[in-house]
Order: sequence, then C-alpha cells, then structure tokens
Amino acid sequence: MELIFGEKKVVKSYDNEGAMQTVKTMMRRGEQLIVRFYTNRENYPCAWIESKKIQGFCLILNQKGLTWLHTYLQTGEMEDFGFNPNEFVTYAEDKDFQLSVLKQLIDNDEKRLQFAPLFREKSEYVSGYASYMKGKIFFRVPGTTELVDDLKERELIA
Repeated sequence: MELIFGEKKVVKSYDNEGAMQTVKTMMRRGEQLIVRFYTNRENYPCAWIESKKIQGFCLILNQKGLTWLHTYLQTGEMEDFGFNPNEFVTYAEDKDFQLSVLKQLIDNDEKRLQFAPLFREKSEYVSGYASYMKGKIFFRVPGTTELVDDLKERELIA
C-alpha cells in the first residue's frame, strides 16, 4: 500500500492586531502588566506580556508600540500613539533588543531599576526589573564586562 502525500505549505501569520487588542483590554481593566522584551525568530522586536488574569503572549513592536507600552506602565495612560500592529520591521541583526531597552532604562529611569545581587547569580547573566505604577519590566541579559562595569560605576549593583 502506498500513499501519496501532496506538499501543502501552510503559512500562518501572527495575529499581532489581536495581541494589541488584548493589551488594550488589559489596559482598560487597569491590570498590572508583566513585560519581558526579546527578538523573535524572524528578528522582530517583541514584548512578552502577561498579567494575573491573562497568560503570556507576544506583541511584535515598533517604536510607537514601545512608547505606548512604556507610557502605560509609567502613567496608566492608554493612548497608543498611532501604533499600527501590522507595521513592524526587523531589529538590527547585531543588536540585542532586550539589552537595548535595558540601556535606555538605565539612562532614563535609574531609580526604578532593581538588580539581583551578582553573588546570587549562578550564571553569566544580569537579572532585574524596573517597577512602574502599572507593572514591571523584567530582564535577564548577558553580564558582559562592559555592562557590569557600567552598572557598578552607576552604583546600581555591588
């Protein structure tokens, strides 16, 4: 018995608009968001968003989307700044989106950052979070010498 299978390629596109609508619903309810940043397989900058009521999901970002999320976390304001969830571009290949966000937080929001003490870290990573009125941004980035020295110089870690 021989079966012949045709080759059918199913290409599914991610429903980023649905993800944005879910975030808007969470915001309207005033939920505390837990956010982690990363770059997906297609090299798009993303936020992994969850709350106590909603399991985590991906939202692909661009600059307007990043501004929208950060503004909500800081102030509770839900204005989306014209963020089009279907307009996104890949992130620079040699860049780490999570690290770039952390560096911006370090430059702008030092008082909000808390880091795990280095002696507790069993690996080569720096972990911590930034706490805001409407949620937290968590991160775990490679603890390069340059980053660790910068954090020590700013007295953010010991």
